[in-house]
Amino acid sequence: MEIKGTAVRSTPDYIKEKYPARYLEWIQSMPPSSKTIFEQPIYATGWYNLTNAVIIPTQKAGDLFFGGNHEKAAWEIGRFSADVALKGIYKIFVRVSSPHFVLSRASSIFAAYYKPSDIKVIESKDKSCVLQLAQFKQDELLIMQRIAGWLAKTLEITQNTVLGIDVNNDVINGELLTRITAKWE
Repeated sequence: MEIKGTAVRSTPDYIKEKYPARYLEWIQSMPPSSKTIFEQPIYATGWYNLTNAVIIPTQKAGDLFFGGNHEKAAWEIGRFSADVALKGIYKIFVRVSSPHFVLSRASSIFAAYYKPSDIKVIESKDKSCVLQLAQFKQDELLIMQRIAGWLAKTLEITQNTVLGIDVNNDVINGELLTRITAKWE
């Protein structure tokens, strides 16, 4: 699986903003396959290996800043990413849009950030929505928490009370099938 450079940038940007004094420690904690990505410019339109560019760096953030809780690190980085991505005119647009519209657009955006992937809204009710994410691998499971954190922050920006974001993962022959259910008030 590959991820677009724009999404890769949010991890080092998060670390620089939240833990600036420990940024170099975070870089040094990574294996060479990940470290070299962050020691060079990250191109917004470039494609990067998901494990080396996001999964491992998120695990290292979890180890250093969240007491080993990788899922919490992924969730917080996802929230940060949404906050950064939806600033300015986008934030105004998101605030006046319905959660259903925003989440349907988000699924299209996610599909453009991960390749190959199949990401779509499979259920949309009055106060909930279910996204299905396919073509990810079992060892890429952590990305689902990052996406869930992004969705949670996006719903907050729509000025709705988030009642829950549930991530259900099924692994079938090494392939990951995830359903993320978002509920709001």
